[in-house]
Amino acid sequence: MRFQRLDAATAYNRPMGWSIDEIETNFLRGRIDTIALAPEVVLANFERVENILGRDWIMSEMSGRGLAPTMHVIGMGLRLAALEGIDQTEQLIEHIRRGDQNADAELTAIYLIRSPRPSAQFQLYPEVGSRKADFRVRDDDEQWTTVEVTQPTTSQERQRVQNILRRLTEALSKMDCQFTLEVLFRREPTEEEIAVLCDRLPEFCRLGEQKQAELAGELGFLFLNQLPLGQLVNRQIPQLGDTPLIGLAMFAGGGQGGGPHHQVSVRIPFTDERAEEILRAEARQLPDQGVGLIMVDVAHASGSFQAWESLIRRRFQPTIHTRVSGVCLFEGGMVPTDQGYDWLLHTKLITNPHAQLPLPVWIEAGLKAAGEGFERAVQEGRT
Repeated sequence: MRFQRLDAATAYNRPMGWSIDEIETNFLRGRIDTIALAPEVVLANFERVENILGRDWIMSEMSGRGLAPTMHVIGMGLRLAALEGIDQTEQLIEHIRRGDQNADAELTAIYLIRSPRPSAQFQLYPEVGSRKADFRVRDDDEQWTTVEVTQPTTSQERQRVQNILRRLTEALSKMDCQFTLEVLFRREPTEEEIAVLCDRLPEFCRLGEQKQAELAGELGFLFLNQLPLGQLVNRQIPQLGDTPLIGLAMFAGGGQGGGPHHQVSVRIPFTDERAEEILRAEARQLPDQGVGLIMVDVAHASGSFQAWESLIRRRFQPTIHTRVSGVCLFEGGMVPTDQGYDWLLHTKLITNPHAQLPLPVWIEAGLKAAGEGFERAVQEGRT
């Protein structure tokens, strides 16, 4: 089944304010046929984003120019179409305009559910007891499905990594040599281990050449000067397998031409305990009785869907989280296909065998179809 998207170019009554030549010359800096979507769809999505978020938002996103930022604007237009006809979207749109990543994830979740079923009814921020959920949805007169959306790297998760990164960079603040340092933890470090690491890192970073070291107690790995200044990469190493990781980087100024003097990145595993915290927190927003769906944006927490699935599935037990009918993992964006670059989302739906109520068949089918469409497009792009 083809994943249907709300991307028709007929969504507007006024003439288009964009041209293919403008997009190719001033934004894409290449030919429009490198994009898998039809030119009129590209124009429609630029127009939609300008109508809803404003041209200033587009210009701020296009500061770098090129294919990636162009596709980001297109992806935003595709998702904003999913809000058409839904009441009380002003708050969500304002948060998106401000760059709120949680709001961006909520928009993506709405897009994923509504794209294969445009006739579905949506309510944003419905009251659930004394709290408010992100949204709920139903088709015809069926029971509402309440949906909560979250990101593992926000709030507590991001703060946890920021604290470690801050302590490491403070220990290196007086370094007079240029370097790049990657710290990959295999587990959460103790306070004592962080203190020891802070004491020993300056000496390691003064080695001035490409080095790799394994930390004591199977704590993790250090990679020195294996990346050029100003570049980042999600390094994959066999010892970490498919372990989901979250990470941040910090650049210290003072280098040549205004560039960085040195950079430090930290990545740390996302554990069973963190998965339990997410499920517990999001489940509180779901009704005691009813259909509940948690959607997790894992785009900023690298790791295979198989690893994430294992983390979540282990939390489904006969007597806990029974109000959670399922968890949908999602990530995506610009993807090379055999037709050019497209904007697609990868999904993995994990249904709860112990849930009070199952997900509606149409929601389950739509979320699974999105993932199948993504995998098929990526596979065709490789052949």
